[in-house]
Amino acid sequence: MKRLQGLMAVALWAGAAHGFAAELVDVHGSHTKFTTTMDATIGNKPFHLRLTGTAVRQKYLFNVYSIGSYVVEGAPVHNAEELSAIDRPKQLHLVMERDVSGRDIAEAFLVAIRQNHPMPAFNEEVNRFVEQMRAIDLKKTDNIYLTHQPGIGLRCQVIGKGEFTIDNPDFSHAIWDIYFGKHNLGEGIKKSLSSRLQ
Repeated sequence: MKRLQGLMAVALWAGAAHGFAAELVDVHGSHTKFTTTMDATIGNKPFHLRLTGTAVRQKYLFNVYSIGSYVVEGAPVHNAEELSAIDRPKQLHLVMERDVSGRDIAEAFLVAIRQNHPMPAFNEEVNRFVEQMRAIDLKKTDNIYLTHQPGIGLRCQVIGKGEFTIDNPDFSHAIWDIYFGKHNLGEGIKKSLSSRLQ
């Protein structure tokens, strides 16, 4: 019961910090809930985002993190491929469901990025992203926001632990390809994260 209350509190707090919306959506296989809409400041401008779907990332049958995918209201996206490619404000919200060392999360992102973008693509950006993530040990209920800022690049926020920006919009698309690209983390995750698109 305490675990359920803790994860719900994190999701609610995170929603409030970005503009709280009343309706919450369950994540299959998790106690985390995500808001169906939220307000966010992206590139110093306010935007209203809508939820495109939710999923759980597992490893060895254990939940690693839950994830909610958002895109700006009114964006013309109807499937996962369009969501990955579109150059409009969008965000991935990760809620950790177990402790993960910075080294391990950095390695996981490195492998996932290289599945779709082998070396030497984005070498500088990948190295910086991995270096920054390696320095942050993640704890259960930590919140991570990965935000695509059109014309700017990727903003990564680990709430309460730090943030950084990778100044290359194309690299943002490489991060979205982890979940929506040809070589993704799993077709189940891809389908779930785009399940609310029409």
